[in-house]
This record gives sequence, structure tokens and C-alpha cells, in this order.
Amino acid sequence: MNAWIAILGVATGTYALRVSMFVLLENRSLPTWTTTPMSLVGPAAIAGLVASMSFTHHGALHAAPFAELVALGAGFAAVRRSGNVMTTFLAGIPVFWILDLVA
Repeated sequence: MNAWIAILGVATGTYALRVSMFVLLENRSLPTWTTTPMSLVGPAAIAGLVASMSFTHHGALHAAPFAELVALGAGFAAVRRSGNVMTTFLAGIPVFWILDLVA
């Protein structure tokens, strides 16, 4: 029973900390020195995930298969051309599927 009380207490505290930022900053505008770097968090997170999934295997560096590298290049070119992250998926996934079927 004590373990469940501890789990519920930690869960409540974690939820309260996360919600507090939304409640406290709801009607305030943030300064530009904070919003400008925050606009880069999403692309940096996606780049980190893609790089770690493509160039590591069980913690060791390895070369990605040809289909993955070409799909990464197609996705990169699409996002650079359009500026929209969704085009990465719209361009990269079909390229990967086609090359994976051919190879």
C-alpha cells in the first residue's frame, strides 16, 4: 500500500510541474530570445533521431543501407526546397519503399 501512495504522489507531482508551465504562461507572451531558439527544437530533435537510427546499431557506428541513405537524401532535399517538415515524409518514405522493394 505504501508503494502505491508513493507512486501516486510522484505522478501527481510530475503532472503538477508539467501543467504549471501552461497555467502560469497561458496569457503571457515570451520574449523573442526564448521563442527563436524554441523554433529550432523540433527540427533538431528529428535530426538527432534520424541520425541515431540511421548510423548506429546497438550503440556502435555502422553504415546505413543504400535505400535508407537515398531516402534520407530525398527527404533532406524536399525539406530544404519546401521548408515544410511533412514533405520529408512525403518524399522520403515512398523512395525508401521503392528502393527496398527493388533491392
